[in-house]
Parts: sequence; structure tokens; C-alpha cells
Amino acid sequence: MTAAPFRLLIVDDEEAIRFALARYFRDSGYEVEAVATLAAGREALTTFRPHMVFLDIRLPDGNGLDLLAEAGDLSPDSRVVVMTAYGTLDTVRQALDRQAFEYLVKPIDLGEAEGLVRQVQASLEAGVSEPAPQAPHGFVGTSPAMQDLYKRIGQAARTNAVVLIEGETGTGKELTARALHAFSRRADGPFAAVNCGALSESLLESELFGHVRGSFTGAVNDKAGRFEAAHGGTLFLDEIGELPLHSQVKLLRALDSGVIERVGSVTPIRVDVRIVAATNRDLQAEVTAGRFRADLFFRLAVLRLDLPPLRERKEDIPALAERFLAEFAPGNAPRLSREAEALLVGHDWPGNVRELRNAMAQAAAVCAGGLILPSHLPVFAPTQNRTASPLEAFLDQIESRGGDLHARAIAELETRLIERALATVDGNRSLAAERLGLHRNTLRRKLRELGLDDAP
Repeated sequence: MTAAPFRLLIVDDEEAIRFALARYFRDSGYEVEAVATLAAGREALTTFRPHMVFLDIRLPDGNGLDLLAEAGDLSPDSRVVVMTAYGTLDTVRQALDRQAFEYLVKPIDLGEAEGLVRQVQASLEAGVSEPAPQAPHGFVGTSPAMQDLYKRIGQAARTNAVVLIEGETGTGKELTARALHAFSRRADGPFAAVNCGALSESLLESELFGHVRGSFTGAVNDKAGRFEAAHGGTLFLDEIGELPLHSQVKLLRALDSGVIERVGSVTPIRVDVRIVAATNRDLQAEVTAGRFRADLFFRLAVLRLDLPPLRERKEDIPALAERFLAEFAPGNAPRLSREAEALLVGHDWPGNVRELRNAMAQAAAVCAGGLILPSHLPVFAPTQNRTASPLEAFLDQIESRGGDLHARAIAELETRLIERALATVDGNRSLAAERLGLHRNTLRRKLRELGLDDAP
């Protein structure tokens, strides 16, 4: 008896995507139905009963995530792969919370899509069901680099493997570590962190493994270390590249055995922790230089997440800046002027997101109006040697007041010219009109319009 063909449902309002996926999978022997709306997808789930669904998020009659939430009731055996060109960590979280099998960022790689289909086939045949991780959002950005990162965070969080987060200073390594924990099956357990570069070697080992009373000067009581504090959860080892060689040996032993010993004790303590490490160094280069153990590097680099620097995702800068302004001025956040936004986007940000956050804190503190201007961003002055001309300073002052920039600038300029002309001729309106190239009656009318003349 011939087995029934594997059924695929494609829900996407882009005709080119529907055509490409449908043709590819039909040519591979699959039974395919392709629809363009939520309503049609809802009907197909109950009548077509697909084994697998490729579901777009943005659809003409609603959000694909709503259909994802309904899929479990409409077609319990279907596995859903969410597709989008506008991914954020929040959409990843929502997709995985609602039991998405996978999350793909457009443009879709057909080979990758087929690999997922084969994986679903195998899991259904084996009766395997993967629980979806949960996580809060906290990242900002829709650039391709960030969408790829969101996807890899979601994938890594599903495992219990050690993760090595690599990236420049200020790119969000601890935020990533916390997201990995929150997405994971250990989310209800503790999250403990230690900065390996902030402590001396003796204090670092005590911080990691704990100590017993009397093991060194100042050890007046027994103390549990971060490994014990993270039992059942996640231990984040920040700046792992700063770990001394002697401590590297002890860490490797703990990772291999799941057992630690407090400083000054020989009593083994079994711990259950998921390790997430981070570094801004090139650890492979450190291994070559003899400053980092090769065996520890390979033990840590089971899964690797490389965080993109801000200069490689400049399209995310305006949204990040607005997020920080809202943080520093809740309920009354100033807006970015076009000139200030262009300045932010044009900067290389060697300090990455942390540097941008500090710049927005400074701008929010000095901005008197509701608009962030270039003059509110003095952090750039030393690097760009920007000296505002008197005209630029005048326009900045006008723009900070909001409203119609053109009308305000003209009114302000006319007021200052008339006041100056009158001052140079001791208030003689006839002479002032002559200096301004105006008829005396025209000057009188402008004085009334500008509120400079109380006389009838």
C-alpha cells in the first residue's frame, strides 16, 4: 500500500514566494496548496490538513501569528514554519511561544526550507514534539544582521549546549546571554553572572567555586560560588578571555565533570548549570599565542554567536536612539531632528550600542525643547571638528521651539532686522523704513503684526 504524500500548505500574500515554494516542492513530490490570506489559510488547515505550513506574518487580512495560535486546534498534527522579512526578537518570541516549529527570515533559501520539511517528516514518523522556548524581548533592530541573530538565539536556546558569544565591547553580550536563558527550558531557574576580568585570580576562583572558612585571609565563613548559585539555571561568564591559565584548568574540569570543589575544600559538589560565555577577544588568536587553552576553547565554542557591531547595522540606529530617549525621558521623550539622525547614522560608533545609549542620555539631559538637534550631540564635536556658524545656531534655536520652522524663522529675522534698524536711527520710523527699503506704512503694519508697536 502506497503511503499518502506529505502535504504542505503555503500562506503568503506574495505571489512570487507562493509560486517558487509551490513549484519547488511539487517537483520534489510533495502535495502542495498555496493561499494568500489568513481566511484561506484557516480554511485549508481544516480541509487540506497539511503536515507542515509555511506561514507569512504580514498578511492582507491580519497577522499570521494569530493563525499560528489557532493551528493547534484547527490541525493539531501540523508543524508551522513562520516566515517574515521584518523579524524582531519579539516576533521570534511570539512565534516560538505559539509553538512554531521554526522561524525563517526572507528571502527564503529553498534548500534550507526543504531541510526543514525533511526534519518535520522525520519527527512526525518518530512521534517527536519539540517544546517551544520562551523569552522576553529587549533587542531593537530589524536589519538583516539582527534578524539572523534573533533566529540563532532562538535555535541555540532550544539546546543545553555551551554557547560562546563573541562581539566588540558594547554590542549587547549580556543581553544576549539573558535572552538565551529566558528562551531556554531553564528559564525558571537562576541566572548568575561573573565578570572574569574584574577580579584577581584568587578572588575569581572564590567567586566561581566558593570557599570554605579559613581557606585564605578574610574567609571568615563558608561561601557558595556562582556555580552553586546557578544550579538548575544558567551561568554567564563574561570576558572569558581574561581568565588566568590556572583558573582555565579548573573551569575545564568543572565543565567536563559537572563537579566543583570550593577553594580550600576537597569535597566534590555536583552542579547542573548551562554555561554561556562571552568575549571581545579573538580566542583562536589567544590560543595561538598561548594565553588561552585550546581544549577549553573547543569546550566553550560548541555553539557560537557573533554579535554584529553597530556600524554594520546602521539602519537600526534611529530606532535604538528613540528607544533610549524614551528610557531617559519617559512620557515626554524628545524627537530626533533630521540633521541629528543623519549625524547618528553617519557615525561609526566604536563603542557600539553602549556608546549610542550614553550619547542619548547626554542629549536628553541638555535638550530643552522637544527636538534633538546637532548642538545637543557634543559627543561628536571632537571627532568631526564641527563649529556651528551663527546662521546654524540661529536655525537650531528656532527649530528647538517646534512648529512651522519657515514661518518662525522669517518672523524672528524680520523682528531682529526692524529692531536693529530702529536702534541705529534712535527710533525714527521714517529713517528706519528707508534703511530697510520699506514704505513707512509698510513698516508700521509689520510693527503691528510682529507685536512691536502698541500704538494705533
